[in-house]
Amino acid sequence: MGSPVQLLAWMCLPLLLVVHCASHGSLVKVNKGLKVKRGQSAYLHVEDLQFHIPHQKDSCKLEVVMNEPITQRVGKLLPQVFDCDYLADEVKYVHNGCPLLKEDTVKLRLYRFTETETYMEVFSIHVEIMEPECTIIRLGPKSLEVPEFYSLSNAVDGNVVSFHYERRSSLECSIHLNSHDTHLPTHGQLVTGEPEEAVRRGDEPETFIHLRQQLDNKARAMCKSEDCLKGLKLVRFTTVSCEDFLVMGLRYQHTDPPSPQVDYIAVRLDLKDTRSGSIYQSEQAWIPVQITGATPNQPPKPAYMSMFILEVDQFILTPLSTATLDAEDEETPKQLLVFNITTAPQDGFITHLSDHTRPVSSFTWLDLNDMLVGYQPANFSHNQRRNYEVEFEVHDFYFEKSPTLTVHMSVRTADTNAPRVSWNMGLSLLEGQSRPITWEQLQIVDNDNLDAVRIITVDGLQHGRLTVRGGKGFMFTVNDIKGGVVCYHHDDSDSTKDFIIFRITDGHHQTRHKFPIKILPKDDTPPFLITNMLLEVPEGHTALLRGSTLQASDMDSSDDYILFNITRPPQSGEVMKIPGPGKTGYPVSHFLQKDLSQSKVYYRHLGHEVSDDWFEVVLSDFHDPPNLSEAQVVMVHVEPVPDKPPKEVPGSSRCLVLKETDVVHITRQQLHFADPQSADRELTFTVTTPPFYSRPHSNPDAGRLFLVDSIPKFTKDANAPMLKVFTQVKQSLGSALTSP
Repeated sequence: MGSPVQLLAWMCLPLLLVVHCASHGSLVKVNKGLKVKRGQSAYLHVEDLQFHIPHQKDSCKLEVVMNEPITQRVGKLLPQVFDCDYLADEVKYVHNGCPLLKEDTVKLRLYRFTETETYMEVFSIHVEIMEPECTIIRLGPKSLEVPEFYSLSNAVDGNVVSFHYERRSSLECSIHLNSHDTHLPTHGQLVTGEPEEAVRRGDEPETFIHLRQQLDNKARAMCKSEDCLKGLKLVRFTTVSCEDFLVMGLRYQHTDPPSPQVDYIAVRLDLKDTRSGSIYQSEQAWIPVQITGATPNQPPKPAYMSMFILEVDQFILTPLSTATLDAEDEETPKQLLVFNITTAPQDGFITHLSDHTRPVSSFTWLDLNDMLVGYQPANFSHNQRRNYEVEFEVHDFYFEKSPTLTVHMSVRTADTNAPRVSWNMGLSLLEGQSRPITWEQLQIVDNDNLDAVRIITVDGLQHGRLTVRGGKGFMFTVNDIKGGVVCYHHDDSDSTKDFIIFRITDGHHQTRHKFPIKILPKDDTPPFLITNMLLEVPEGHTALLRGSTLQASDMDSSDDYILFNITRPPQSGEVMKIPGPGKTGYPVSHFLQKDLSQSKVYYRHLGHEVSDDWFEVVLSDFHDPPNLSEAQVVMVHVEPVPDKPPKEVPGSSRCLVLKETDVVHITRQQLHFADPQSADRELTFTVTTPPFYSRPHSNPDAGRLFLVDSIPKFTKDANAPMLKVFTQVKQSLGSALTSP
C-alpha cells in the first residue's frame, strides 16, 4: 500500500480537477458591505458576509489585502486575518475621521482549505460612510484660520472644537495627536506660545512693519529647532487630557506653500474606563484649517521626464521605475501619491515584489521609486514581439485624480537556451498542511531540451520539508511537477512564511529562483495569561477584577472572546458578574475577557477572617473543540479590617418570665446577636455569672442554665450540668429555677 505520505503525493494530480470545477462559482454567498459613521467604528455582522463553505468540513480564512493603497483610504478593517465564521464584535472597520470621502473599499482574500487543496478568491466589500447624528467631537462655531502664508492660526479652544460626553468619575478623556501616521497637518505644524512681534522703528511706515513681520514669520516657519522660533514651542506630545487640550493655546503654523486652501489637524479622542484600564469609547476627527490666499487643490499631472515605455524580456518579471512612469503634484508630497490601474495589461499582470505571485491594482509612488512594482509577463511563449498598453490614474492625498496616464509595454521574445521560470504563483496552505507543487504554481521552459532540466533545492525550507513521490527528495524534473508528486509539508509551527530556493539547470546553463510559500494560521494554540496580578480586597468587601489585573491573549483568535472557566472556586468569597451600575450581581462559573475590559467581573469576600484566598481558572477559546490552557491560579489578598464586637439584634428582649417551678427555653427572642464578619456558629456566649437574685433572698440558688440535650427529660433536674459556654446555633437552652 505504501505510507500515508506516499499516498498523499500520488493523489495530488487527480485532485487538481476539483480546483478547476470549483473555480466557476464564487465562494461568497452574501456581501452586503458595511455602514459606518464618520470618525467612529462599525462591526461586521454575520448576516453581512456569508460563504458557500461547509465549516464543519473545511477550514476557511479571510485576509485583508494590505498592499492595495487604493483601498482602505479612510479607515482600516481589523484584524488582518480572521475566520470566516467570525464572532460578533470581532471584526470592525475603524474610520479615521476624514470628511472628504463618502465611501471606501476593503479588499479581502478568501482561503478555503480542504485536507489536500487550497481554493482562493479575491473580493471587495463596500463601506458607506454616513454623517453621525450625535458625536463626542463637535466642530465650531468658530474655525481655525491662517491670515496669510507662514503665519499662525487662532488658538484651538472651546469655540473651535468641543467634547460632549457623560462626565463620570470612572471615565478619563484624552486627545491623541499622531501626525506620523496620519501625515496631518500636511503643510504646517502645531505650536504653542506667543510669537515675538516686530518692533516699530521711529517713523517707519506700517507697510514696513508688516513686511518685517512677514519675513519673521517665514524665518520661524523655515526654522528646524526651537532656538529660532522666537517665542513659539513645537508640540512634541502625543497625548493630553481633553481639558488641557482646549486651554493650552495650541495653534497651527503654516510652513509649506503652495498648499491647498484647507489643511487638517487629525485628533483621536479616547474615553478610558479608569477601573478596568480599557477604552470605553473612541472617536476620530479632522479639524479643518482655512489658509487665506491659497488656491483649491489641483489634481496630479504626469511627470514629463518619464518615457512611459517599458521593455520586457519574455517570462522575466521586470520592475517599473520612475523613469517609466511618474507623476507630480504641487500640494501633495510625492511619497503620498497613489497610482491606480484603470486598464490592466491584456496578458500578464502588474505585481508588488512583496508578493510577486499576486496581481495588484494600485501602488504608491514610494513603491514605484523603490522599484517594488513590476510587470509579470504571461506564461506562454511567442516568437514575435508583443505590445500592450496599461492605463493609470494618479490620486493625491486629498483624493483628486489625474487624467489617464498610458504606459506602453513591449515584450520581446526569449533568445536563450537556458531554462527559465515562466510562471511562479507560490503555495498557500493552512498551518500544518501539505500541498503539491503543481504546474499551475510553477512552470519552467527550455528552448532545446526540457526533459534534461533538473530542479535542485539549495536553500530555504525553514519551516517545512519537500518530498518527491512520498520520499525525501532534493532534486526533481519538470515531469515530476506536472505529475504532482513534489509536495511541501509544513512543520505545524506558528510561522506565516516559508520559501524554497531552486537551482534550475539543463546541464549547460543554470539559474536560481525563489519559490514563496504563504502559511495561514490555524486556531490550534490555547490562550495564555500575560497579566496575573495579586487582587487586594478589604475583608468583607467587593473588589473589581480589572483588565490590568487579569489579562490574557490568543495568537489565533479574538482576545475579547477568551473564556475564563473557574475550575476551583474561591474558598472565602465568590466571583460574580455585575452587568452595570445599579444592576444586581450574581455568582458566575465563567466569564469573558470582554467582561473584564467592560468592568463587569468582581470578587466578593464573604467576611471570613482569612488573609489569603485564591481561585483556579482554565482559559479556552471558541474553536471547536476549544483549545484549553493549563490551570492558572489567581491569588486574592484579603486586607483585615479592625474587628468590631457583635451587636445585639434589635428586638431582643433580654427578659424571660417563668414560674418558679417551670423549665423554659431561651430563644433568639430573648437573646440574639449578629456579627458581619462571623457566622452564627462562630458567635460564642460565655456565662460569666450564674443566675442570682437581684435582691436579698434566703435561698442562694437562683437556678441554672443547661443544654436541653444534656438531660433525659425536659423537666427540673437538680443533676443537670451547669452551662458555662454555648454558641448562637446551640441556643436551645433550658432555664430552671430551684424551689426555695
